[in-house]
Amino acid sequence: MNKIFCSKKTIMSVEKILNQHDTCVFIFHGQKGIGKRTFTNFLSVKILQSKSQNIDFKIDSSLKSDRFNQKIETLFLNNTHPDVFVLEEENDKSIKIDNVRELKQFLSQTPSVSEYKIIIIDPIEDLTINASNALLKSLEETSHNTYLFLISHNLENVLKTIQSRVFKFYFNPILKEEFILLLSDKKKFSFNNEELILVNNLFNFSPGKFLQFYPKENFLMNDYVQFIENFVTTNSSSEKKSDIINLEINLKLLFLNNFIKNILSYFVEKKFSNFTINFEKEIIKNLNLNSVLVNKIYNEYNLFQSLLRDALVYNSNIDDLIEIFLKKIDL
Repeated sequence: MNKIFCSKKTIMSVEKILNQHDTCVFIFHGQKGIGKRTFTNFLSVKILQSKSQNIDFKIDSSLKSDRFNQKIETLFLNNTHPDVFVLEEENDKSIKIDNVRELKQFLSQTPSVSEYKIIIIDPIEDLTINASNALLKSLEETSHNTYLFLISHNLENVLKTIQSRVFKFYFNPILKEEFILLLSDKKKFSFNNEELILVNNLFNFSPGKFLQFYPKENFLMNDYVQFIENFVTTNSSSEKKSDIINLEINLKLLFLNNFIKNILSYFVEKKFSNFTINFEKEIIKNLNLNSVLVNKIYNEYNLFQSLLRDALVYNSNIDDLIEIFLKKIDL
């Protein structure tokens, strides 16, 4: 299993709850990509192994690597364990009520391999309102020998009635040193100081978010530099500026938001922040922007953010919004 980043206080508290309750529901919440699901998977395997042996549950204990425990872990990692039910987002689609009905059917069954059943919902805020209400009823009818793990990236979007029925644990953001250690161990990635500034700005040192876009090689700096060069090239036509390198849309939005923020910060505060890389500084210094143009960028950017929120709700074409925004500000 992967290395986990979790406070000792959380580990001890979860361990105590698991030893006191044969059925309960947890919410692990915090920034996306910082190890909540990794910790949940780690716990799930430990529960399926240790609980079946009727011993006190110890999160940091190392069970004997016998054939039974190896089988449990293999089944879990292959998503084929019959006592585990997982609901998770697929292709940015909501988790619908039909999925929760399948969960309810799973709850009515008895464990077949282990003594306990595991349910994981990741993330819970991806449930539709009807699915959330159906889940609430299921929580009230949870059978014995069942542990539910609800993962949330934004607890404010989780029904208060669900929150009131669970044990909640907040996961702190990962520190820069932990991010470097994890990526160097996991992917043999290395980062210079400029790249670390970008990682902080764009991903808040979230390994999961970074690996979402760069799972195999670290092209972050190269992509960002190319993005900005295409964005502000003075001799480029509007048609060329509308085709800013072939990036995944969410990464393109991260780049755009970061660069606009640094532009506004420089021209409003008359200085660069500590979160502006050297390449950006040179580009921004050469922009010929007066107060009128800065105000225009600010207003158009606020409008863009408003339209973006609507586009996410109605599943509109976000690339078109970016193109329109870039044409309007015309750097």
